[in-house]
Amino acid sequence: MPKKIFAISTLVLMLTIAIIFAYNYAFKKTDSSASSQTAAKSTAEGKTENASSASENTAPANSVSAEATASKQTISAVSDQPAFGAVLAPDNASIYYFSADNGQLNQMDFNGKLEKVVSTEGFKDIQKVAWNKSRNTAIIKRADGKSGSKFLILDLAEKKVSALKNSVDSAAWSNLGDKIIYKYYDSKTGKRTVNVSDPDGGNWRKVADTSFVDLEIAAVPGLAAISFWPMPDAYTATSVDLVNFSGENDKEILKGRYGADLLWSPDGKSAAVSYTDQKGGKKTDLAIMNSDGGQFHSLNFPTFTKKCAWSSDSKHLFCAMPGNISENSTLPDDWQEGKFQTADTFWKIEVATGKKDRLVEVEKIDDSYDVLNPFLSADEKTLFFINKADGKLYKLSF
Repeated sequence: MPKKIFAISTLVLMLTIAIIFAYNYAFKKTDSSASSQTAAKSTAEGKTENASSASENTAPANSVSAEATASKQTISAVSDQPAFGAVLAPDNASIYYFSADNGQLNQMDFNGKLEKVVSTEGFKDIQKVAWNKSRNTAIIKRADGKSGSKFLILDLAEKKVSALKNSVDSAAWSNLGDKIIYKYYDSKTGKRTVNVSDPDGGNWRKVADTSFVDLEIAAVPGLAAISFWPMPDAYTATSVDLVNFSGENDKEILKGRYGADLLWSPDGKSAAVSYTDQKGGKKTDLAIMNSDGGQFHSLNFPTFTKKCAWSSDSKHLFCAMPGNISENSTLPDDWQEGKFQTADTFWKIEVATGKKDRLVEVEKIDDSYDVLNPFLSADEKTLFFINKADGKLYKLSF
C-alpha cells in the first residue's frame, strides 16, 4: 500500500511539473514575441518620428534654398551673346534674334536653347531692326562706311534680301506690314519727305514734307494714319505730326516738348510720351495722351519710352525706371549716346489711374540692368529686354 501511494504521488508531482513547465514556456514565448513587436513598433515609430522631425528641420532650409534660387533666377540671361532685333517668333512660344557673332537669324526657346537657324544670311554692324506684323519680314538698318547707314529688307517667305534707296535714313512698317514708310532726302533739291511704298519700292508716293534730319516714324495702330517726329533730342522742340496714307489731313498733335519720344498703344487710342522738363533738361517724365494729342497728363514716372512696353489690352505699361543718373546728365541725349548706364527697377503701371506696382523687389535684382526695347510674352507673365550694358537678351518672370 505505501508503495502504491508513493507511485501515485510521484506521478502527480511529475504531471504538475510538466504543466508548470508548459505554462511558463508558452507564456514566456508570447511575452517575448509581444515585447519584440512592441520594441519593433517603438523603434519604427521612433524612426518615423525622427524622420518627421528631420523633415521638419530640413524643410525650411530646402525652402530657403529654393527661394534663393528662384530669387536669383527672377532675372536671367536668355542669350549668351549680344542680340539684335529680338522679337517673339510667329509661334509666340519662341524668339527670333540676330546673332552678333555671325549676323544670322536664329530661333531659340525662352530659356535660350537654339531651336534652329532661320536665315544663314550674315548681317554685320546692325543698328536697328523693325519687324512687320507677321514677323516674316524685317527692315534692317546697318552701319555703312560710305553713307553712314544702309537699309536692307529680309524676306523670310521669299528667302531673299533687297536694299532700299541709298537716301533713305528712317523706315518703319504699316499696320498690316505690307507697306513701308520711310523718310527720303533728295540731295538735288535738298528736300526731305515722308513716303509710302511696297517693300520692293513699287507704288511709291509722298505723304508729307518734313524739315527734320533725323526722324522717328510709326504707323498708328487701328488708324489709317502715320505719325512722325524728330529723334529725341534735349535741344529740339518736338513736333509730332499725323497724316493718313493718302497724304491728307496732315496735322500737328504735339509740340513744344523737348526730348520727346512716343510709343503708341496697341489699340491706337493712346500714346506714351517721354520728355524732359525743359530745353537741355536734366529730368525726364512719362505722360499719356490720346490720338489727337489731347488729355495730356503726367504719370509721374521718370523713364524713356524705349524702356516701356504696352499690355495687349492697352490698359497697362510695363516700364523700367532708370537709376544711377548723374544730376549733370542731359536727357535723353547722354543715355542714348551711351555716356552712362542706368541701374533699372521694374514696374507695372495702370494707365487709367497711374497706380504703380513693382514687378520684382529691389533686393531680388542681383545685377545692374540698363533696359532697352522690352517686349512681353503672349501670356504677359515674362518681360524680355536687351541690356545695354552687355547687349544680351534677358527675361524677367513675374
